[in-house]
Amino acid sequence: MAKTGMIIVSHSEEIANGVVKLASEMSGDNVVFKAAGGTGDGRLGTSAMTVLKAIEELADCKSILIYCDLGSSVLSSETAIDMVEKVPLKAKCHIVDAPLVEGAFFGAVEAAASDDVQKIISESDHARNLHKN
Repeated sequence: MAKTGMIIVSHSEEIANGVVKLASEMSGDNVVFKAAGGTGDGRLGTSAMTVLKAIEELADCKSILIYCDLGSSVLSSETAIDMVEKVPLKAKCHIVDAPLVEGAFFGAVEAAASDDVQKIISESDHARNLHKN
């Protein structure tokens, strides 16, 4: 099975690192995680260049799933994908429309068993319906 790449994009470097730590506990060796949190200089925010670097570091993965927290993290991720010069690498990138923590967690669990990108995205999306009461 080919490895799945997951990028966690958050306005907070600490949140991105924490989600990577949590989700990676469930995925074993089948998923490679990259945290892309903060602006790169310690401030809150997002950086398309940080996301682009993470994409390039995951170029050998079969697919690259990008999980975002808030609106501008999606914009930074879209910009990063647009900046990818190699068409095959760009085609591997998918922004997952799911809650950041739960979506990445559910996606990591599915990616531990399958490298089918649509199944992983579908499981991530199911996290939207998780009830906590």
